[in-house]
Amino acid sequence: MRAPRDIDLQGVLIDPFVRYLFLALVILIAIRFVIGRLGLRSMFVNPPLAGAALYVGILVGLIAFWI
Repeated sequence: MRAPRDIDLQGVLIDPFVRYLFLALVILIAIRFVIGRLGLRSMFVNPPLAGAALYVGILVGLIAFWI
């Protein structure tokens, strides 16, 4: 498998890890929207902690499957 390449933005090299951060954030926002629309937010004792754990889980999944 090929290693991810850096993104060149007018001479500034962006590490592939930054892509994973932004992609995980977009996925997290979509999941939070669905959870809010379904009314499942009340299932969590500490919603911010659950959101942070979900973000880390998504990020780890992206890194594990796309590297």
